[in-house]
Amino acid sequence: MISLARLRFLPFLLSALLAVAACAGQPQAAEPVLALARQHEAPLLETLRTLCSIESGSRDIDGLEKAAQLVAKRLKALGGEVELVDGNKDVYPMAHTPEKVGRTVRATFRGTGSRKILMLAHMDTVYLKGTLEKQPFRIEGDKAYGLAIADDKQGIATIFHTVAMLKELKFDDYGTLTVLINGDEEIGSPGWAQSMT
Repeated sequence: MISLARLRFLPFLLSALLAVAACAGQPQAAEPVLALARQHEAPLLETLRTLCSIESGSRDIDGLEKAAQLVAKRLKALGGEVELVDGNKDVYPMAHTPEKVGRTVRATFRGTGSRKILMLAHMDTVYLKGTLEKQPFRIEGDKAYGLAIADDKQGIATIFHTVAMLKELKFDDYGTLTVLINGDEEIGSPGWAQSMT
């Protein structure tokens, strides 16, 4: 659950956007950034609804693939060089590692500066397939509810909208901005090492 009244999404968007700007060494003027973040609140909520409406448990390869395709499409639409990385080549086996793990989406955005920035999130959840039917995304009063809404579908949504805001602000004073969204974090990221190479 996320409280819309207490948190809204401004703090998430602003902190992500300003962190990118600070890493690149170029602080942005507060008012234009704040105004743009306000414009992204409702679209971010719709993005969250879409993400939470995809079952993507760590062992649900079909659901993870559906989520990965959505993430890849969104990041490509934002101008990223997108790859779907198969983490099943050199899996680091652990006690609960399944036979197959979900793919990682890696997107690279190239800027005009020199610094390297990395944004991370994960699309896999701990919920079993079929849970979504009983617990669909919903808004009640000033709260939003959804499977994995805070861990980590909100992280993915924040990344999408932060990158979109950077584009709208025409901010590209970084060398590379890399986005990694993996599909096996909840089971210890056994295929994650492949995504980092």
